[in-house]
Amino acid sequence: MKFLLIYVPNLRFNGYTENWQKYRTIELGQMQRGKSKHRPRDDEKLYGGAYPFIQTGDIKKANLYIKEYERTYSNYGLSQSKLWSKGTLCITIAANIAETAILGLNACFPDSVIGWISNEKITNNIFIKYYFDFYKTQLKRLSVGGAQENLNLDKLENVYFHIPTLPEQNDITNLLTKIDELIETQIKIINDLSFTKEMHYLLTIEISSR
Repeated sequence: MKFLLIYVPNLRFNGYTENWQKYRTIELGQMQRGKSKHRPRDDEKLYGGAYPFIQTGDIKKANLYIKEYERTYSNYGLSQSKLWSKGTLCITIAANIAETAILGLNACFPDSVIGWISNEKITNNIFIKYYFDFYKTQLKRLSVGGAQENLNLDKLENVYFHIPTLPEQNDITNLLTKIDELIETQIKIINDLSFTKEMHYLLTIEISSR
């Protein structure tokens, strides 16, 4: 079954009139599942080293770039996995389905995550990330049907995207990236203010108890 995502907006940047072209996902980039071969997966010898290990929850919590993570792989953990390069687009296919974020560092991730590397002659990882986000609901529907919901490579390879030329993509991603950067800045300000408020409260309690 082919799954077609068609979206050519009425509102566009000035100067762009070309039709958005249809591509199969495998024409737009390379997709590969992450690796976590060892069983059981909770074996402690896999963890505690220097290699970031990105899980689906880390991707869901990230805004645009993945910069924070809860676990790390040891050398043994790395030996049964794969270290992906900074800039790789991560797409979750199990648990938190169709969540996306871009690696802000070199990292490993399990087979519940797909690594996407764009064909730079046609598109880029940031545009594809926003495209997946826009169609998240439709993509989640592809995961329905098995005993356990998942969005696998075979299903993704039957998705067709309509995308604009690279210059129009760049204008779109520049705008959306600026919005994401503003969001991240506001979140940091809120977190800093919350921390300051909490510290002020604790100091007030300490002084009043003397």
